[in-house]
Amino acid sequence: MTEDTTEPDRWSDDAKDAFVRAADALSSALRTHTVAVAAAGSDADVATIDAAKQALADALEAYDEAQYDYSGTFPPFAIIEEDDEDEHDHAHESQEGDATADENITGVTVLQRMDYRVTDPRAVVAAGSVAQRLSEGEIEGPVTGLGDALYALAHAQGPGGWSRLAETSGLEPVAHVALAVANEGLLPTDPDEWPDDSLSVEEGELLFQEGATWVD
Repeated sequence: MTEDTTEPDRWSDDAKDAFVRAADALSSALRTHTVAVAAAGSDADVATIDAAKQALADALEAYDEAQYDYSGTFPPFAIIEEDDEDEHDHAHESQEGDATADENITGVTVLQRMDYRVTDPRAVVAAGSVAQRLSEGEIEGPVTGLGDALYALAHAQGPGGWSRLAETSGLEPVAHVALAVANEGLLPTDPDEWPDDSLSVEEGELLFQEGATWVD
């Protein structure tokens, strides 16, 4: 008998049920992990903690995939793996490629989320003011708040400046997640025609997902 590998349709009852089951499994894994850590009292318990941590990571990944299968959205966290050789941890997942199928892809949407802890709002505003002044009029001023400051900092160094906010005094990077989705419904060239929720991708195959978290 051939195994049925058909994925449930988006917004279907089957996909919803799978998402709820994944949520229940995640809740159970989180409780197990909490108990394992709270019960630990020495280095001898580290192996138990690691086992619970791996089970939690697996449950997180399953929850992540189930939410995407049901709604085309992702939960507000990335799947993280430890890397002792770097100051921050990375995790990435790419779907198995099919060169023939890829030829049918007409558009790709890349979505990113970058989280920062604001440790000193005044320092951020001050840095934004400096960036605005150094732009020689290319960035409108004055910079009076965090929003103005973040815009000035991101645009003072040209395209890609948002990814360099981690270098700003007063901001501490926490986590980053990026994903690429095959998408035929690209945004119109006229911004006035963009939908209200322009960061939402209703349908499309997940091509790649990457997550990172910064650690002490």
